[in-house]
Amino acid sequence: MTTHRTPVLIVGAGAAGLATAALLAKHRVESLVVEKRPELFLYPKARNLSFRTLEILRGLGLSDEVHAVGAQTSDMVIKPALNSSEELPALDIGAIFAGLDDLSPEPVIQYCPQSRLEPILLRHIRNRGGEVRYGTELVSLDQDASGVSAVLRDIASGQRTAIRADYLVAADGVHSSIRNTLNVDTAGLDTLPIYVVFIYFRGPWLQFVPHLGDGASVQVKNTGVDGIFVPADSDLCLFITTYFPQRGQSAEQFTEQRCRDLILAAVGEPIDIEIIDVAPWQPHQRVAASFLCGRTFFVGDSAHAMPPFRAGGANVAIQSADNLAWKLAAVLQGRADPALLATYHDERHPVGVFSSRQSLTGPILATLDFDAPSGFDVDEEQSMFALLAGYRYRSTAVIADTPPSGAQPELVTELRGQPGTRMPHVWLQGGRVSTLDLVGTECALLTSDDTGSWHRAAPEGVAVQTIPANDRPAWLAATYLQTDGALLIRPDAFVAWRAETLPPDPAATLSGVLADIFGIRSGPGR
Repeated sequence: MTTHRTPVLIVGAGAAGLATAALLAKHRVESLVVEKRPELFLYPKARNLSFRTLEILRGLGLSDEVHAVGAQTSDMVIKPALNSSEELPALDIGAIFAGLDDLSPEPVIQYCPQSRLEPILLRHIRNRGGEVRYGTELVSLDQDASGVSAVLRDIASGQRTAIRADYLVAADGVHSSIRNTLNVDTAGLDTLPIYVVFIYFRGPWLQFVPHLGDGASVQVKNTGVDGIFVPADSDLCLFITTYFPQRGQSAEQFTEQRCRDLILAAVGEPIDIEIIDVAPWQPHQRVAASFLCGRTFFVGDSAHAMPPFRAGGANVAIQSADNLAWKLAAVLQGRADPALLATYHDERHPVGVFSSRQSLTGPILATLDFDAPSGFDVDEEQSMFALLAGYRYRSTAVIADTPPSGAQPELVTELRGQPGTRMPHVWLQGGRVSTLDLVGTECALLTSDDTGSWHRAAPEGVAVQTIPANDRPAWLAATYLQTDGALLIRPDAFVAWRAETLPPDPAATLSGVLADIFGIRSGPGR
């Protein structure tokens, strides 16, 4: 069996795996993605993307495609029946995300379900020469000090292929076989006592809510049924409802006839429908003890599983992929010591634990009717700002003067350019460009100093971006820097280092900072 080589093997082509491949391609790193599903995911899940995720997709050049998906979508409404004229907002979205509009060049939250996001990412990867194989499973793996050896099997033909990769990304879901093979433990509440049934059907249900636009969900509550209509594609729809084993109910009771009766009770009048599939489901809340094991990295649900109640899930997964991709690229391209890769766990594990626990709080969970067992406790609810962007990394990839607070993760109340936080967004050039748009595949040094001192000090591999004079007041107000100060921004748009003012020897200072981050004395671009 001939062995094929790839820098990075990615197992799993959900949002986490495809995002990792797309981000690696941005950094000019080849990868091979394999997925045991025979095709793209057809049904809607992971419906909404947060502004931080949208920023990452913006950096991939995918903003227009993603925005087009949610352009005509309304917020979820609640009705006594689908055919009823009575209609109320199901949630006060404005209140949930209040105060976040000015944090980003992107919308605070936007509809783009996984069934629409996956094809966008897949096209992007293939257009850049990347390879994604569906209907392919991982049969075995073995890792050593220099790489990972794997055997893949084409499910349809049975043909096996040997792969040798420098690194493996396990994006193979909540029940990750790779995580189990490598004996990586998890912690959390595991399977939650929330019992859901997904009923996929086709029928003319949209005729009752044409004013809501593509993607709008409708919750129906009446004496006969309590469930949510979630659009998939045209007349294909997902109806979500729950059951309660404590009350003698079971998934087996959801026969095709009962599912039909439930949907018609929710519609409010007879329509012709076809039941496509019925799938029971329970959410999980658990986090891997480590996000890396040897040369294997866990991304997405294999690293941090959480119920979809607070814009977590796919958003956290894509942000973890963004954290990992630039570090893999720096190591594979010889610009960083492999020790940089350990900071993936150091930075993203606290965020994964925090996001997973926070997914059990908030207004959506409060609306669920479920019987919590003894010992089912939740953390104090934190703000959406804290959950989406208000955390601070602490690792060797961040140079900070202030000592860690000890909190996991450390939360901040504002983004002012503190080392370890997502860089501040400031509109430049009359609102045409965001400061986030100045960050590419290299470290960027942002300053309002126009003397050229930072340009002369910066080594190869650091892109110096000078804030225009007209935008200087807004930049200084956002960062609290002096005019000749600077922020060193990593490729994932997080602040690596902060200089309040120009140091006496900026070249030596910057060289030392880069050496500390990348572990190579001559800097990342030499």
